[in-house]
Amino acid sequence: MRKKLSWIILAGLFIMGCLLSMTLGTLPLTLRDLFDVFSGNATSVQQLIVVDFRLPRLLVSILAGTGLALSGYLFQTITHNDLADPGILGINAGAGLTVLVYLGFFANNRASWMLPLVACLGSFMAAFLVYFCGRQAEKIVPNRLLLSGVAVNAGISALTLVGTIRASEESYTFVTSWLAGTIWGTTWHHVFILVPWIIILFPLILLQGRTLKVLGLGDEIAIGLGVRLKASQLMFLIIALCLAAVSVSVAGSISFIGLIAPHIASNLVGKRNNYSILMTAVIGSLLLLYSDIVGRLILDSGEIAAGIIVSVIGAPYFIFQLLKNKQ
Repeated sequence: MRKKLSWIILAGLFIMGCLLSMTLGTLPLTLRDLFDVFSGNATSVQQLIVVDFRLPRLLVSILAGTGLALSGYLFQTITHNDLADPGILGINAGAGLTVLVYLGFFANNRASWMLPLVACLGSFMAAFLVYFCGRQAEKIVPNRLLLSGVAVNAGISALTLVGTIRASEESYTFVTSWLAGTIWGTTWHHVFILVPWIIILFPLILLQGRTLKVLGLGDEIAIGLGVRLKASQLMFLIIALCLAAVSVSVAGSISFIGLIAPHIASNLVGKRNNYSILMTAVIGSLLLLYSDIVGRLILDSGEIAAGIIVSVIGAPYFIFQLLKNKQ
C-alpha cells in the first residue's frame, strides 16, 4: 500500500510540475492557453513560448535529472558508499571543464552532437584522478575515495575559473552560470542530445537490476554468488560516468541529485531492486524540474540557477548523512 501511494503521489507531482513549468514564467499562461497550444488553436506567440522555449527546457530538466540520479545510484552501489555522487566526486566538474574548453576554443555551436563525447572524456579523466588518489593497496577505500573526489572537484572547478581570466565577457558569463548549475541547454537540439543516451542506458540498467542488487550486498557475497565482480563494476562505472557527463553537458554543474534521489527511493521502496531504480529516476527528474521552476519564480526579475536550489536542499542532507555515517 505504501509503495502504491508513493507512486501515485510522485505521478501527481510529475504532472503538476510539467504543467507549472509550461505555464509559469515572465509571460504566464493559463491551462486553457496550454490546451490551445497542443490543439493547434493558440496564437503564434503562445506557440513559440511553449513549443520552442518551455517544453524543451522541461524535457532537458527531466532527462538530466534522471541521468544524474541514476549515476548517483550506480556510484553508491559499486563503491558501497551512501555519500557517493557524481558532483561530489568531481565527475561533473571534469565533464564541464572539457565541455567549456571545447565550446570556447573549438566550436561555436552549443548544440553540437560532439558535446556528450567531449563531456565523457572529461568525466573519465576526473574518474581516473579520483581513483588514482583514492585507492589504497590496489583497493577502493570508500571514505578515501570520497575525500579524493572532493579534492579533485575543487581543483577542477578552480582550474575552470582560472581558464576564464582571458576569456571574453560572453564566455565568462557562460562559465559562471554553468558552474552555478544553470540549465543552459534549452532547445530541441539539446533534448535530442540527451534522449539517445537515456533511452539506451536506462533500460540497460534495469536489465542488470539483479546484478546491481547482488553488488549492493558486498563484494565477497557478489563473488560467492557468481557475479564477475570487476567486469560488472567496470560496466556500471562506465554507464554512471556517461549518464553524468551527458547530463552535465546540457544542464550545467548540478550536484546532490545523485546523492538525494537514491536515498529517498530506498526509503520508499527498499534497496537495490528495479523498483528503487525506477523510483530513483523519477525522484531525480522531479528534483531538477521543481528546482528549475522555483529558480525561475523566486525573483521578480531574472532567475536563480537550478543548481543553487538543489544545493540548498542537498548540502544539509549531505552533512546529515556524513554525521550519521561517522564510522
